[in-house]
Amino acid sequence: MDILFEDYYLLAINKPAGLSAENGEQRHPSAEREALFYLTRVLNEKSTSSRLKVTPYLKVAHRLDRPVSGVLLLAKTKTALLDLMEQFESRAVEKIYMAVVAKRPPADSGILKDWLAKDPVQRKATLFKNEKKGRQYAELSYTVVQNIGPGALLEIRPATGRFHQIRAQLAQLGCPIVGDTLYGGPAWQEHEIKLHAARLTVRHPKSGETLELSAPIPASWQL
Repeated sequence: MDILFEDYYLLAINKPAGLSAENGEQRHPSAEREALFYLTRVLNEKSTSSRLKVTPYLKVAHRLDRPVSGVLLLAKTKTALLDLMEQFESRAVEKIYMAVVAKRPPADSGILKDWLAKDPVQRKATLFKNEKKGRQYAELSYTVVQNIGPGALLEIRPATGRFHQIRAQLAQLGCPIVGDTLYGGPAWQEHEIKLHAARLTVRHPKSGETLELSAPIPASWQL
């Protein structure tokens, strides 16, 4: 368990690609479950509260796709969870991602704006250029950080947090993420794509202070 930050209210980890963010019906492992095992062990060793030892509270505060690595924030109290969810909903959180794409973008920087609809059958996002009922506005900005052969390393700042937004918008630009075969990218490693949540800036739900969390790009990317 790669711990980035921990106090009474929050736990931030560097989630490996291949783990789901939260517990669900799937049988594959989740970061939430692994973090709960960690927290339970720590509480049994250090806490004097018998209630916490039996029923520790830990919930993921935001979504991070299974094949994506990086900063994942979890709440250790219900009050902290509600506060964080409100911050994400109101777009008060700053998120920065890094991605390796198979083809360089047509410009060194740009802003992508689309309307996104989730296809529940194929479990992927479809993009449109016009607004319509059932579609959500999706916007991100990108900057080329490094050229890598025919591809590039990008820094991405999503202004919205839609389902598969970064993956779908980059693919539509003609720059699919390496490993993201669902959106036309070249195969890499099973259950992993080269998309990484590098930095997350939030307001601490108790102190109100700005909390900046960061995680290094995985060594397996071999940049």
